[in-house]
Amino acid sequence: MTELRPGEVLAGYVIARRVGAGGSGVVYAARHPRLPRLTALKILKRDEVAEDDEVWRRFEREADIAAHFDHPNIVQIYDRGVAEDRFWISMQFVDGADAGELHHVSPERALSIGGEIGAALDYAHGKGVLHRDVKPSNILIADQESGRPERALLTDFGIARLRDETTKLTHTGNISATFAFASPEQVSGKPVGPRSDQYSLACTLFVLLTDQRPFTADNPLAWVHAHTQEKPRRLSELNPALPDALDDVFERALAKDPEDRFDSCVEFAYAATEAYYSDPALAVTARARLPHAPPR
Repeated sequence: MTELRPGEVLAGYVIARRVGAGGSGVVYAARHPRLPRLTALKILKRDEVAEDDEVWRRFEREADIAAHFDHPNIVQIYDRGVAEDRFWISMQFVDGADAGELHHVSPERALSIGGEIGAALDYAHGKGVLHRDVKPSNILIADQESGRPERALLTDFGIARLRDETTKLTHTGNISATFAFASPEQVSGKPVGPRSDQYSLACTLFVLLTDQRPFTADNPLAWVHAHTQEKPRRLSELNPALPDALDDVFERALAKDPEDRFDSCVEFAYAATEAYYSDPALAVTARARLPHAPPR
């Protein structure tokens, strides 16, 4: 599609700059037509999906699903519409990078991000929605501002599905989620539930803690085998600064059988944080660093 240039106007929004692109559209920073603020404007050109109703429905429903959410760690949806044969979604502009751009992240920072995204996922699950594509690039990191600490926000519900939904938005055998972060049940075409998102969160947090993935593969078939058959690599071997106790936590969150994982994403994030601060060298600050324990 022909991309918009700074200064061009769509649906009253004045394009400031291109922010990035994803599987379903291009995102721009744009000036709001009536309010003195920047918004993120996600655009999909309609004629490019005229022969693929699935892509069109997926993009449209992203606004429908996320518009129901009100959570500090989920990107807020403001508006949507069609203008000049382009479908657009206006959403919260996050001034910062996505987690896929982060490297050499401190364990404290990584665990904080994991805890916030875990809370966001549990909130979505409570609303009956599965994200199904949790990965570093779908986590935006809002910079510190006016005394407010750094904040992680989950975005891109483009392939999310309602838990009781019967309509299939992906063809049988077509895995939309990024293979490196997809759960065993996703890559093998089995029913997915909230613990599938937990698995993907564990893969994501693994990358933030080690700069490496829990499994290695170079093609879709190899990823299917890795997620369904192989044991994950050990964090403590990839990053010796991490305590062995974290290995057990991630082994459980990355279990092949969803029933063997934690009951919630927050419980996984809490267990990971607790395991990290179980190291005697960190015990002094452990109580202050631990998030609120999830209900048992």
